Amino acid sequence: MVNFVRLSIIVPVYNSEKFLDKCIESLLRQNVQDIEILLINDGSTDSSLDICKNFALKDNRIRVFNQENFGQSKARNVGLDNAIGQYIAFVDSDDWVDVDYYEKMIKAIEANDADIACASIIRERKYLKKYRINYKSEKCYTLAQEKIDVAEVPNMCYVWNKVYRRYFLNRIGLRFIEGMYFEDVDFVTRAVYFSNKIVTVPGTYYHYWTNSNSTVKTMRYSDKKRFDSLLSKKYMLEFFKEHNLTSKSKNMIMKKDCIKLFGVTFLKIYEWQTKKVYYLFGVIPIAEQIFYA
Repeated sequence: MVNFVRLSIIVPVYNSEKFLDKCIESLLRQNVQDIEILLINDGSTDSSLDICKNFALKDNRIRVFNQENFGQSKARNVGLDNAIGQYIAFVDSDDWVDVDYYEKMIKAIEANDADIACASIIRERKYLKKYRINYKSEKCYTLAQEKIDVAEVPNMCYVWNKVYRRYFLNRIGLRFIEGMYFEDVDFVTRAVYFSNKIVTVPGTYYHYWTNSNSTVKTMRYSDKKRFDSLLSKKYMLEFFKEHNLTSKSKNMIMKKDCIKLFGVTFLKIYEWQTKKVYYLFGVIPIAEQIFYA
């Protein structure tokens, strides 16, 4: 094993057998060939681990790690702790990237001496695709609030549409909060804020597949997911307050409550930073409470 490569791509894998081939193949086809791909199998119960091992047998740029089902945050940390690349990237195992994706991202970082490059996102569905972020020009940002705004934190705290200098992540000791869903929020907020510069990269795309069986969606109604969603926002808002940052988000839900009678949703209560709205049967707005500073 060499002790240095250009780019380390970290891919947490959990029950992704239907999508994994397409994801890995998109990484192997990259114009940047001096890469390593770290596949961290997080206790998959389908054939995902076998798929990872088969790819590793065919291409020595792939390294496979296997762990119990500790969660995506732990898997990403395993990748960070074992990566040897000058740059770090993350990909979810049901997504893919354009063939020139990492080439353009790294060139933009180096041309602007930035710690982070941010790319555009296309959300892919079976019969529909939509831009989530679409940068039109290569532009560098250095002021804290400008970096937060252009990265669209907190609305789009995605860890995977970015490339990071590994030295930078290690210097600030940034890792994911383990055992927590929505771990991207804390990681991306801190990475963007503490970076020397971030640069936007036009003309190449991260393709985000909307998978109804993904970790977040299958946990849709769990208490754990609901708790972690609120906790991640709490951490982010505390960070914003500590560093005098503001959010462009006008619709950040701080709290959700659901009242049921005989197993049927009778009332849902959504609380934002500035108001609380009550929905009869979860869909009919019946009352609104406004908060004033």
